[in-house]
Amino acid sequence: MAGSRRAVLDRLRHRTAQRAVVTLADQVVSSASNFLLGVLVARAGGAEGLGTFGIAFLVFLAAVGLNRALVTEPMTVGGSGTREDADLPEGLLSVLLVGIVAGGGIAGVGILMHLGGVGTAALVSVAVWIPSLLAQDYCRSMAFRLRRPDHALVSDTVFAVVQVAVSCALYLGGVRSTAAFISAWGLGATAGAVAGVLLLRIRPTVRGGPAHLRRLWGRSRWFVAEFGTAFPADQGYLLLLPVLLGAGPFGYFRAGMGLIGPVVVVFIAGGNIGLPESVRRLRDGGAAALAGYARSLTLVVLAVTVLYCGFVALAAEPLLRLVYGDEFVPAAGVTRLIALQYVLVAVSFGAGQAVKAAGRMRQLWAGRAVSAVLSIVAVVVLTTEFGLLGAGAASVTAGLAYSTGVLVVQHRMRRSDLPVTGGTACP
Repeated sequence: MAGSRRAVLDRLRHRTAQRAVVTLADQVVSSASNFLLGVLVARAGGAEGLGTFGIAFLVFLAAVGLNRALVTEPMTVGGSGTREDADLPEGLLSVLLVGIVAGGGIAGVGILMHLGGVGTAALVSVAVWIPSLLAQDYCRSMAFRLRRPDHALVSDTVFAVVQVAVSCALYLGGVRSTAAFISAWGLGATAGAVAGVLLLRIRPTVRGGPAHLRRLWGRSRWFVAEFGTAFPADQGYLLLLPVLLGAGPFGYFRAGMGLIGPVVVVFIAGGNIGLPESVRRLRDGGAAALAGYARSLTLVVLAVTVLYCGFVALAAEPLLRLVYGDEFVPAAGVTRLIALQYVLVAVSFGAGQAVKAAGRMRQLWAGRAVSAVLSIVAVVVLTTEFGLLGAGAASVTAGLAYSTGVLVVQHRMRRSDLPVTGGTACP
């Protein structure tokens, strides 16, 4: 009996390790293709082109974050993780509806800015592809939810192959338009979304989307509230930088973030594994199992982050010259500060997944609201006073505020009425 139990545990560990490896490979493919796109944009359009692309990418991050808060994260936390309980067609329709509304809003802002004399071709271009980008992200999230990271890997590989092929063709053909490179990104997302739908055997439907969003709202409203404060604290405050610095210096900032990009692979892969696994640990083992898993997850993510960010900080100048060109060497100082920011964020990584798994979104929202205010104040004051290096210092402040808020919420959660055995707490 003991031998058969050990055999079952060994198989489970082997499958978990396999899923972790496939998940990491998937995120490497996804992030590498986006990194290459940024490099091509920088080589084609210089610092100003990369700054323009950075603005469009931040807009995309806002849309995908809102979509995850409304649909994918509530589905992951609230469902059982089985195909029968997945509501995949209704979820896909909900995502497309969110994408159409978000894309329309982004396009409207872009058109108004264009009428005011501001060039916004890149912003309008990303608006066109928002539904495809969100649909592909939904498919990969559902693949992880159903413990099929191999499906996510195939979808992202199709995405990357199409995107890289089209963007390289544009670059070699002498195209220098940032909007054209964004369209290559959107075409890749469309191909990846189609692959994801086929692999997950989702039968598209035209009914049930609004009803599905209403069913999720009891939980998703707190995810949305948390996103509304987390995004300004984590990324949204960066939208102030093009105004405070100008597109060219913001391009330097984006170059620094691009070099740190590979560690984001670990963050996203850790979230793709960490949130579903945290939910399972809480259901099966209660508060103690969740706390132990959160500590282990933090140690792994923090170790990788320290190693990589330390390397980038030491070799910032030659790396910037090699990847982006001599024009971007002045970004070395801000690159080192961004590296420190990500180390600080990694300190609370497991705690953030645990808080979400326990459904403590209301408390997390309050902590994020404080960190959002601190981030916005820091970026305005420090960037105005110290320019590009001030923007980097503001990023460090944002990272410190973020982790402090998450750790405080986790500490209070562990002292409250979190179930000792099984069951997910309500918000």
